Amino acid sequence: MEILIKETRPLCQYFLSGYLAANESDSDNFPPDQYPDFLDRYEELFRSSLASLRLTQKDLKAIPEFDFNSGNANNLESGIAVLRAITALRDMGFGQIKLVKPKKRSLGADLYAEKNRERVCFEVKTITKKSKGRKGCFLEEQIFEKIKDCWQRARSQLAATTEQLRCTVRIMICVVNWFTHSVCLDQSSYQGIVNQLAAEDGGGDISGIDGVLFILSTGCWYFFVNERGRSIDNIPQANPPHGKDSSHQN
Repeated sequence: MEILIKETRPLCQYFLSGYLAANESDSDNFPPDQYPDFLDRYEELFRSSLASLRLTQKDLKAIPEFDFNSGNANNLESGIAVLRAITALRDMGFGQIKLVKPKKRSLGADLYAEKNRERVCFEVKTITKKSKGRKGCFLEEQIFEKIKDCWQRARSQLAATTEQLRCTVRIMICVVNWFTHSVCLDQSSYQGIVNQLAAEDGGGDISGIDGVLFILSTGCWYFFVNERGRSIDNIPQANPPHGKDSSHQN
């Protein structure tokens, strides 16, 4: 699929033309029945993310995670998920948002931001469109199984950035690109997933993680925090079309 009208979508041209040349058949991320509307959404996502990060398009594409020219769909979804997280954090009232550059040969989280005088790090994990849920499981269980595979690594990444940048709050962000799960599961379902993670960790709060933010494919999100995370939990009301909610870990 060729991206048309470069003058009106220059960021799509810059970030996505190489990807589409290498992967013309990616109908999951570029559904033909939504063309060209999805390009407008990508254009706005790139624009708002660059503004929040205070980076140029050249600066962002120089980071391997945001160079999509290989045509790798998982790389695209993971990179776009981080950009979606950035715009969500901006809407939630966070400032000083930046990408984290870990120490050489060290783990690290994806993002850093500040709110209410707290220094917060965020690790973004993505449930991609092309991944599959475990057969025979309920929708909630399928998401739990995906997160269970990565949350301990996320905790280690958050710990490393907490030490590097002297962070006071640690948040795992899970971007859910499964449309059916985003539509069918509600706040109580995602609370149940967080409770399962806490139980997997021995009960109580999830050690090393002060909150879990779910960002859904529909644009809605659910935010669950422990007592430490409540210091950043005065979240602004939603602006259409993004629904927002905030709850607490049990």
